[in-house]
Amino acid sequence: MKPHLPLFQRRFEISAAAVFIFVIFCANITFKYVDFLKFKSYTWATFRGEIINIIPLSAKDGRSYRRVYIKNDDGITLAIAYFAKDEFKKNMRAGFRVKTEEVGFLSFLERRFYAQGVLVWANEAKEDKLRDRIFHLIASQHNENLTKELFGALFLALPISKELRDEVQILGSAHIIAISGFHLGIIFGFLYAVLGFFYRFFQNRYFPYRNARWDISLIIFAILGVYLWLIDMTPSFLRSYVMGAAAFLFLWRGINALNFDVLFLCAAFLISLFPHLAFNVGFILSCFGVFFIFVYVRHFADKFKVWQSAVIINFWLFFAMNPLVHYWFGTLSFAQFACIPLSLLFVVFYPVEVILHVIGQGAMLDSFIIKLLSLKSQSIDIKTPLWLLVCYIACSFGAMRSKVFMLPLAVLGGGFFLFLMD
Repeated sequence: MKPHLPLFQRRFEISAAAVFIFVIFCANITFKYVDFLKFKSYTWATFRGEIINIIPLSAKDGRSYRRVYIKNDDGITLAIAYFAKDEFKKNMRAGFRVKTEEVGFLSFLERRFYAQGVLVWANEAKEDKLRDRIFHLIASQHNENLTKELFGALFLALPISKELRDEVQILGSAHIIAISGFHLGIIFGFLYAVLGFFYRFFQNRYFPYRNARWDISLIIFAILGVYLWLIDMTPSFLRSYVMGAAAFLFLWRGINALNFDVLFLCAAFLISLFPHLAFNVGFILSCFGVFFIFVYVRHFADKFKVWQSAVIINFWLFFAMNPLVHYWFGTLSFAQFACIPLSLLFVVFYPVEVILHVIGQGAMLDSFIIKLLSLKSQSIDIKTPLWLLVCYIACSFGAMRSKVFMLPLAVLGGGFFLFLMD
């Protein structure tokens, strides 16, 4: 029997959930503001952490400098424009004296801010973290820095260089690199197939009374929870994990989990716990990706077979997400159409690469990957203006009620490519 119960059966339940989430949000904002006042009580504050990325840039006066990103043990990322010639490397530990007057509360709340800083010390970090040791094993299987970075991002959500980011944006495959619900679905399916084989072998002999789906799913969510911790609570994957676990529990109780209520509830609950997620681009795009999938499911899922919907959704998401993606990322090229077949191929590619890395053969497909990333295509830089973004989001919410809005959403998304015709 298909789940049919709604998540909320009375308006009182909606109000109670809203009040509960709002109270948690206000409490966390208050705690963050107290921390902010402590931070601002010093003219210069000490910031210690790990260098997670270094991007070479040029100033308006022609001078070269580097934007250095340092992440401390609390998960706060500091960005500093550094003109000195000191040699930095990713994963080094460093300490800076930071000028606090330039940091506003919203930047502090975002847990990612820019500030003037003076280097105090820097040294090589020991690979004492499990994440570091796993990356060393992955990197040791590759000769090219490009593929080392790629699989570090793909498996461990590590930051990538500007060069790789540019290549990925030209191919429109940033959503493949950024670990999110797409990856969670593939991991879940792969683990379910593997664990299911062994579980049923023992179930038939020792515990036939157990429910295999329930037990296997719980084991997988426990494994995914460890993985979430390993990749440092990456926002897009955090959203996927919480929503996946909630959907699993709701479905088990006969509640329809494939709807907007569950998405909004999980997103609001996560933001109330971690207010910085409201500013995180990966989290926002991840939520909208699920939102547009639900829009499709609401209006068209029953009109096509499952395999047909899997193909159609990739086209639909590609066009529907365009205006949102281009508000933050300007690169536009015809090569981005490649992300549609690449997304389908990735379902096979991802688990295959996991297996290859486990057996020490991770470089087997490197030549193909490097050729793919080196493809050149005409590209331009275009951003979605704020007024269009607001109108587009309003139209998107209209699509929750009527499929009439789906056509203008797709047309607006595809309309960006008209600029390449000039």
